[in-house]
Amino acid sequence: MSDSETARDRRLAFAIPATPDEADTEGLDPADPDDRALLIHAAHPELDTDLETVVIDGRELNPQLHLTVHEIVAAQLADDDPPEVWATAQRLRQLGYGRHEILHMLGAALTPQLWAALHDQREYDLDEHRAALAALPDSWERARPGGPAPPAARATHAADAKRRRKAERAARRRSRRR
Repeated sequence: MSDSETARDRRLAFAIPATPDEADTEGLDPADPDDRALLIHAAHPELDTDLETVVIDGRELNPQLHLTVHEIVAAQLADDDPPEVWATAQRLRQLGYGRHEILHMLGAALTPQLWAALHDQREYDLDEHRAALAALPDSWERARPGGPAPPAARATHAADAKRRRKAERAARRRSRRR
């Protein structure tokens, strides 16, 4: 496997979320755009694509559009085009943001370009997209419902600690049953 294939595989592993039931997605290739779409859909079981809108965490969204933006970001990461998308993902990861939130941030940097293309019939503007990526995470935090979150590293640390405590409690309960 060449270095470029290894780098692509690393970017794809980041872009394609884990699925709740791996049996449903066994044999699918994240490098194949059709399989990638199925993997992304399988990772979002809460999204009913038969509905026009759904409410998740108190926010209304179009499930088909949501999955499409995930697919576009995954394609940008797979193709490393533009390379600033992967560089931004790595920078946000170093700041402590979670993978799925980073994918949403990358999508948020892209959606103005989609809107301009579809609504205003304007061509993709790479410089505008790069500027939107560079503005992350501040632009994301300003637009966050309920205001900015605690610093990402603290939020990640707190979430990890909560998960660890929950796993420890579950292990103790299993031990008591034996």
